Amino acid sequence: MSNYFETGHAKNVANLLKLNQLIATFGTTYNPSNNAIKTTGLATLYTNANAKLTAVNSSFTSWKNATNSRELAFDPLAKLSTQILGALQSLGLPQQTIDDFESQVKKFRSSGSKLTKADSGIVETTPEAKLPTDPVETIETKTISTSQQSFDNKLQHLEKMIMILQSVPSYNPNEVPYKVASLQTQLTNLIALNNAANTSYANVKAARIDRNTFFYAKTTGLLDIVKNAKAYIKSVYGASSPQYRAANDIKFVRVISK
Repeated sequence: MSNYFETGHAKNVANLLKLNQLIATFGTTYNPSNNAIKTTGLATLYTNANAKLTAVNSSFTSWKNATNSRELAFDPLAKLSTQILGALQSLGLPQQTIDDFESQVKKFRSSGSKLTKADSGIVETTPEAKLPTDPVETIETKTISTSQQSFDNKLQHLEKMIMILQSVPSYNPNEVPYKVASLQTQLTNLIALNNAANTSYANVKAARIDRNTFFYAKTTGLLDIVKNAKAYIKSVYGASSPQYRAANDIKFVRVISK
């Protein structure tokens, strides 16, 4: 596991538990008037913080499953489009029709194109340094060419290919995967998979926003509540007390900027 995760959100939750366990040893002398930093309030804070982490992890898993399914479903399109081009060429059609279809086929190919991988996900930083990214969706590959490789564009290419095939009366292949009806069904399925992947990505981002607000919002966030608890410990036991030193030794990290 990377240092980022050790010092990030999950570590903050683990350290909150340590702080709560320390405070429990203080007994009745720890008796703040602020409900948020009472032992019951801090226990609830810990439970809710764990729930926020679970929500992010769950949404991320759902996104990975959805994008894996989408990738597997889209992957055969380049080969399939080339095979259908061969079927068209076997019919003795006008060259213009062949050229129109081939122009769509070429858009499924990345050969001859220089691809640049984008950084993945959402970059979260502290005021002091840039941290590695959370595991989120890898932004679709950008290309310095006319090749259009995004999933949305591939759907458009496939739809245009189907329209061209529909305009050719003699196109009636014996191979089931090449038939217009099969391609229309495939297009419908791919649209659904793409929508599911996009929705799951939106859910990951929403879960992260909710987590970040819970952890790092000014005044109401977990880190500021912990700061208030430590301030109360200092007021009761003193800045040089072993109680305050023990509490202050439990560190929390603001993973994202204020």
